[in-house]
Amino acid sequence: MKLVCPYDILFRKTGQNGIAAVSVLMSCYKYGKEAGEALASVLAQTEPILDLMIVDDCSPDNSAELIEGWLANFGTDPRFANISFVRHRTNQGLSCARNTALALANTPYVFILDADNILFPRAIAVLREAVECSGYAMAFSLIAQFGGSVDIMGNSLWNPDQFRYGNYIDAMALIRTDILRRLGGYRSMPNRFGWEDYDLWCSFVDNGLVGCHVPQILCQYRVHRRSMIRTTTNRFVADNLGIVREDLKAHHGLKFAF
Repeated sequence: MKLVCPYDILFRKTGQNGIAAVSVLMSCYKYGKEAGEALASVLAQTEPILDLMIVDDCSPDNSAELIEGWLANFGTDPRFANISFVRHRTNQGLSCARNTALALANTPYVFILDADNILFPRAIAVLREAVECSGYAMAFSLIAQFGGSVDIMGNSLWNPDQFRYGNYIDAMALIRTDILRRLGGYRSMPNRFGWEDYDLWCSFVDNGLVGCHVPQILCQYRVHRRSMIRTTTNRFVADNLGIVREDLKAHHGLKFAF
């Protein structure tokens, strides 16, 4: 595992209401308003018991306060066994935020959720069952876009060769915790431009790991102007594609074709 960044604990609930199989790992940076919707969708899951690990990556606005308010109102719900909400002391980027959340988790599986996205009620239960039945390292589903676009994402089976051409699987996936830790969590990309998810899936391919595709729409991906992919990722890749390609080639065995 990568080193966990220094943080302050803002909310904690431990050892109550049974033992969860899945921890939802939620990262937030300036998405406090959207986080309420994301958390409400976690609370609405049919999975009977969940752990919840939230990391605010030192948002410069009131995001942490908004999440604290939500937890004060709903964190005592019996469907949450353990909750940790921490705030990085300095902004560290998405990879570090997810790795901090991963370090806090103590369940066999984790589900990755960014604070501006939403889950349908059956998402976690169906994906957990898919991993358990398939024996694969992770499970991912179809995803419906909402907000600034209406489309369906994730309509492809796991295909190692397809990753040579770019990413086609979103971060919203249920992953075996032991495997994610063995791979070292999420790697920080050059200039924190993004593609942490793509980098992780390339590590799966390197290690012969397989993902289970669930052909159901279980998650919702918010499309908006403030998203990282629109404000940072796409621009950096367009201007520095060679740097991106060489960085991936240095860390993975795939013969990239972009």
